[in-house]
Amino acid sequence: MLFAGGRFRLIQPDSVVGVHQFATVDQVTSEQAMADAQIFSAATVNFLRDMGVNTQLFSLMAATPANAMQALSVPDQINLGLVNAGKDAAVWGIESAQGGLVLKGVQSTISSTIEIQLACTAQQEVSAAVMVDVVGKGGVRSVDLLVDGRTTAVALRQPAKLLGRTAKLHFLPGPSQLVEMQRARSVGVSLSYDGQRQSMFAIEVPEQAGALMAGFVQLCHGTPRHGVVQR
Repeated sequence: MLFAGGRFRLIQPDSVVGVHQFATVDQVTSEQAMADAQIFSAATVNFLRDMGVNTQLFSLMAATPANAMQALSVPDQINLGLVNAGKDAAVWGIESAQGGLVLKGVQSTISSTIEIQLACTAQQEVSAAVMVDVVGKGGVRSVDLLVDGRTTAVALRQPAKLLGRTAKLHFLPGPSQLVEMQRARSVGVSLSYDGQRQSMFAIEVPEQAGALMAGFVQLCHGTPRHGVVQR
C-alpha cells in the first residue's frame, strides 16, 4: 500500500513486490471485525482507484492469507498500474476560456510536465499552444511537432516565451498534421536549443482523447467568429 501511494512508481529489476490480506492484532468481537473489514476494504479500493491502480489488486490481496505473500511479476505490476514508469496518466478535457473552448491535455513525468492546448482562431483554424519544462536547457532555437516519435516542422507564430522554467510555444498545425494528431498515441514537441542540444516532450493520447480531439477540430472549423478563443 505504501508503494501504491507514490506518485511516480518505478521498480528495480531485482525488487520483489507482494500482497496479502490485512489482519488485526486487537481482540475484537466478530461483529466489530466484520464492520472494520468492510470499512477498510472500501477505503482500500477507493485509495487504489485514486492512485490509478487497477482494483483487481485488492482481489489478489483478499485471496492471499495474511500469513502468506503473493508475489507480483513485473508484467502484473505494469498491467495493474502499480508501476507507472514514472509518469502520471494523461488528462484531457475541454475547458471554457475567454468566452470560447479550449481542448487541453496535461501529463507529468518524474522529470517534466507537458501541457498542450488546442484553440480556434478567428479564421477558424486550430492553434496549438504547448508548455514544457526547459529549466537549464538554454534558449529554444527551433520547434518540431512530435507525433508518435516522428517529427515534422512547424512555424512558431511568435518567439518562444520563457516563464520561469517553462517555455510556451504557439504554432498552427497543418491539415495533415491535425489528422496525424487525431490518430496518434502520443503528441508533443521536439525542441532544439542553443548549443545543438535537443529534447523531446510528449503526452499520451488515449482513444477517447483522440475522439475528443477529432470532435474539437470539427467544431473549430465550424465555429462562428464570435465564439472562439483567439491566440
